[in-house]
Amino acid sequence: MESSGNAHISRKTRKSAYRLTRGSSIDHREASAEPTAHGWGVSLVSVHRGRRNGRFARFLVVGAVTCAVAPIAGVAVASAATGSPTSGDPRATAYPGNIHDGKSGNACSQLGFADDSEVAVDCSGGYSVGDYDITSDNSNLTVSAIPADTQIDALVVKGGDAYNVYPAAAFTSLPGTAVIGLHAPMVGVNQDNVPTISHWFLCDGEPNEQPVVVPATGSVTGNCKQAVVTIDAGSSDADVLVDPSGTGAAHHVTVTKDTESVVDIAVSAAHPTVTATDTATSTQLGTYTRPTSCDTGTSDQGGVDPKVSFATSCSRGIQVVLSNIKLDDTTTDAVTFTIVTPSGSTEHVTVMADHIVKRYYNVAANTTGVVTVSAPGLATTSKSYTKKCTQVLGEKVTKTTQHPGVLGEKVTRLPFTGLPVWAMLSVAAALCLSGALMTQAGRRRPAVAMMPGLPTTGLPMLGRRTYPTRGIIGR
Repeated sequence: MESSGNAHISRKTRKSAYRLTRGSSIDHREASAEPTAHGWGVSLVSVHRGRRNGRFARFLVVGAVTCAVAPIAGVAVASAATGSPTSGDPRATAYPGNIHDGKSGNACSQLGFADDSEVAVDCSGGYSVGDYDITSDNSNLTVSAIPADTQIDALVVKGGDAYNVYPAAAFTSLPGTAVIGLHAPMVGVNQDNVPTISHWFLCDGEPNEQPVVVPATGSVTGNCKQAVVTIDAGSSDADVLVDPSGTGAAHHVTVTKDTESVVDIAVSAAHPTVTATDTATSTQLGTYTRPTSCDTGTSDQGGVDPKVSFATSCSRGIQVVLSNIKLDDTTTDAVTFTIVTPSGSTEHVTVMADHIVKRYYNVAANTTGVVTVSAPGLATTSKSYTKKCTQVLGEKVTKTTQHPGVLGEKVTRLPFTGLPVWAMLSVAAALCLSGALMTQAGRRRPAVAMMPGLPTTGLPMLGRRTYPTRGIIGR
């Protein structure tokens, strides 16, 4: 029975071993029936060892591929992370990181615009404050308008791990034409994607004033003996070619900017013309040709008659009258006078034929000024004037309002006589009283005469008296 049981187990074990070897990668020779303490069985140790060997082989293949690819991928990733960012816009310059990282001061100061104002700080969308009109589609900015009398010195757009800086030159079309497509540096493996804007800002500054360029100017005048070349350099140094240069050789005259220079050039019948030309612009500043009448005139000056006269006054100082007039009206050419002013400077004044020119030169109070005048054909003449002018200073008079009134004066003595007033009044009152008493006594006399018992004969008859308002009293 035992042998048949062992045979049964042996057959069952063989079938199981066969099924195991068919469904696995284990070689058939690795699984065999071996006698055991219980009979024949399959060596499971060999089966498990085969499985571990297959898995280990697969792990080796995957590890080898990973070791081969990882360095390459790491280099690529490291290269992408540490390489210079790509701006993606020729107008902008890309920088890694953030403009605020490890730097002091505001962002505009870091860009070199310490006096600018930082506008739209950390803004990620559009900005419409004041006269600014800036829109965003999350990846690109469009600047349509900015305030008058201002300019954008720099605009920074941050996205990804870098930022773009757009300079003032990118906004020269404002106002008028909008500036579009302002974005952050490119991202992606091939650096070909525009990232979402993290934040942006701009530096607002004053417009740069364009320098005013003043070109060199000048003139050439003269007379029968000389030409006078006057050169004003303008806003920059001037180099002027004087050619032909009268009786001399052609030469250059250099004049410092914002200054004037006067050059006298001798002329003659053989060399009558003088021309001045600005070498920087090839512009002719002036030309003069000696007239042929200089050789046919009655004097060595030809058709000129230079004269000078002076006058002085406290208000205008020294007056200089320059004339170029002949009585017979034969002056045909201009004459140039050279004047040395009281301050010591030199002036050249050209007087045309049949003209008079006046110049005034002030002289300071209590000083002496001298003016000297010379011209071809005119003896050098000077005028000295000492300014001592009397000035009458006004005085302010203030009148106070007086109220009219009659002022009395106490009189104690009569005029002319000098007698006491009160004594004379007392005497007058006494006299008036005496007169009154005597008048009253006179009125009572007729009554006495009519009294009985008094003799009526032998008495003289009183004449009849008539009083104007009292009627008739007695006889």
